[in-house]
Amino acid sequence: MFDMLHDSFLRKHNYLRVSITDKCNLRCRYCMPPGGVDWLDHDEVLRNEEFSGLISLFVSMGVGKIRFTGGEPLIRKGFIDIVEQVRANSPDLELCLTTNGVLLENYLPELHRLGLKNINISLDTLSAGRYADITTVDAYGRVIRAIDRASSYGFFSIKINAVLFEETLDEIDAFLDFAAERNVILRFIERMPFTEDGLGGSFLPANRLVSVLETRGKLERDESIDTNVAMMYRISRGGRVIKLGIIPPMTHKFCHKCNRLRLTSNGRLKT
Repeated sequence: MFDMLHDSFLRKHNYLRVSITDKCNLRCRYCMPPGGVDWLDHDEVLRNEEFSGLISLFVSMGVGKIRFTGGEPLIRKGFIDIVEQVRANSPDLELCLTTNGVLLENYLPELHRLGLKNINISLDTLSAGRYADITTVDAYGRVIRAIDRASSYGFFSIKINAVLFEETLDEIDAFLDFAAERNVILRFIERMPFTEDGLGGSFLPANRLVSVLETRGKLERDESIDTNVAMMYRISRGGRVIKLGIIPPMTHKFCHKCNRLRLTSNGRLKT
């Protein structure tokens, strides 16, 4: 194995995020402009064997972690075929998935079989009405069922990713109870200005969230489990300890620690 993926800033890139489709079955207003976007033509998107072949190439150069993303990866035809081929080529590779959870429930048996343990699920609110307002899709119940089912396996490591809004502060107690009951990790992400979303409210910095969390239990920073992008905390509440991460791309830059590369669905590489 060659260990050669270093850049001019001496960052070691051993983590590859693979966008297997640009399409999504949600229309989150902070992510997608009102007029929508132009999807790639089918012929422009890499074939299954091209994805697995490129992943093998990156593994040969020292990549040890692959995360399948999109768009929404679970709407990609042949998603499981890609995962199966990657697992066959690299039995010890750490495989991960980021999903909005809408289709996840039916995929869990196959993901378990293939040893894809780490699943990040996007869930910005615990209100069904607000979920529909943000995503423009009525799928809240399906996402909650998928999280509950995944948690019941006792196998998956589940992170719930929530973009920070002013309204998030009103739901902090609900989020903490939700995480404690299901043994999942919460991750709150500062909202980045991708588009005019019409959702209202000002930017919410991570420090304000920390101040609110300090009123909800004994909050402790735990740098020993920090990731390259997330500041990790533990909060003791009602006799239970909940792990949570805060990802602050706007107020706490972390580019100097970045170990990620991204392969787009049409085969372009982004640092």
